[in-house]
Amino acid sequence: MMSSNDSSHPDQEWFDRGKEDAWSGKSKQPPEHDPQAASFYDLGYSEGEIERPPTSKPSADVENS
Repeated sequence: MMSSNDSSHPDQEWFDRGKEDAWSGKSKQPPEHDPQAASFYDLGYSEGEIERPPTSKPSADVENS
């Protein structure tokens, strides 16, 4: 049952990969063979460009509420 966990969330994996690529400044590299995975990758990449990487410290202006 553990191996099914790896393949049960491929969309989330592509989303996360897109986000990580954006955070690390890589160019977009969506999968060419899978349009659905590519769209999740693009979503993640776009969100990654907006968000801060988890490795960076939040600055004071983020926590001004």
